[in-house]
This record gives sequence, C-alpha cells and structure tokens, in this order.
Amino acid sequence: MEALNERRRQVVECRKQGMTLEATGALCGMCVHTVHGIWKSYCEGGMEAIVVNKTGRPVGKGRRLTSEQERDAQKVIADRTPDQLKSPYALWSRQAVREIIERRYERKLSVGAVGLYLRRRG
Repeated sequence: MEALNERRRQVVECRKQGMTLEATGALCGMCVHTVHGIWKSYCEGGMEAIVVNKTGRPVGKGRRLTSEQERDAQKVIADRTPDQLKSPYALWSRQAVREIIERRYERKLSVGAVGLYLRRRG
C-alpha cells in the first residue's frame, strides 16, 4: 500500500514539473488513464485525495466460528481421532472436521470453508 501511495505522489510531482500524461505514465509505470485520474483527484482535493487506504473486508470479518471455537476445534483435532468422537471416519478429513464442528458448535460450514480453517491453523 505504501509503495502504491509513493508512486501516486511521484505522479503528482511529475505533473507539477510540467511532464505530460504520457511521460509521467511511462516514468511511474502507469497508464495514461490512471495518471489522469490521480492528477484530477489531486487538483480537486490535494494530497489527501490521492492516498489509497487499505481496502476489503477486515480480517476475521464474516467467519462462522469465533477465535475460541477455532482454537477449541484445533485442540480437539490434535488430541483425539475421529472414532474417539463417535465419528465414522478413521482419519481426519475435511468432511470429518466439518461434522465435528457442526455437532459441537451448531455451525454448518462447507467443506471448502473447513479447508480454509485448517490451513489457517496449520
């Protein structure tokens, strides 16, 4: 994010020195359309207008399990086998973990979501 903001500041400095849109784009590694948009934003709102802030969903937002539930599930998986938890599986699989989560926390997750949780927890 900081590198992008630095390039955007460079665009403004180049344009202030009288460089063309094409020359500024070539120097900063941006297309003319992007350079024009940055310059227009700067002219309308100053340096604050060209700063790019972090975008997207906040980390952890939209998860079905809380952090405590994730840690508990990880502990259960590490300490026991599926058959000890009265599951029909001999080894842990995403489907086995999915069923345990559904039983323990009353949360339905897709097999893909379980895979993401497992990858996140190592």
